[in-house]
Amino acid sequence: MNGPERESGERWAAARPVALLLGLVLVAGVAVGVWALLRPVPAQEEQAAARADAVAAASRFATSVNTYDVTDVTAYTDRVASLLTAPFAEQFRTSTDGLLAAYAETGLKSRGKVRQAAVDSIDSDSAQVLVAVDAETTPAGLLTNPPRLRWEVSLVREKGRWLVDDFRAVEAAAATDEAGDE
Repeated sequence: MNGPERESGERWAAARPVALLLGLVLVAGVAVGVWALLRPVPAQEEQAAARADAVAAASRFATSVNTYDVTDVTAYTDRVASLLTAPFAEQFRTSTDGLLAAYAETGLKSRGKVRQAAVDSIDSDSAQVLVAVDAETTPAGLLTNPPRLRWEVSLVREKGRWLVDDFRAVEAAAATDEAGDE
């Protein structure tokens, strides 16, 4: 190599480690950026956990309230009341004792099973959860209520625990054939 070519080669040889270092820094920066974008942030993790806890609480309630044996009403009301706020537990006990006592002679038993549950709304201390639950009763046909129930369960957070404060039946929306309307 002669003069200018030799100088250019020497400069490149001297700059090569710097270029390699800058390239590695660039790759590391891109990797950190992708990781930061893809990982859930603590607030998202906390909200996802709160949603999961609310769904679990509403599901426990729906299963418990639909699983009973009229020959042991006290065990049933105690079990369900432990999932409720104090005022709602008192209201539940008052309304349930008389209702189930009316079926004592029939030997009515029910077993609830949640089919689906999802959060409708949630904030730091309250949630609305929609629950679809089936109830299988024996003897069959004794109850006139449909065995498939849909509820909106109102929850409040007390001392870090979701408790049921109310619930109400939700009517199933009538299905329409939009494709046939055209």
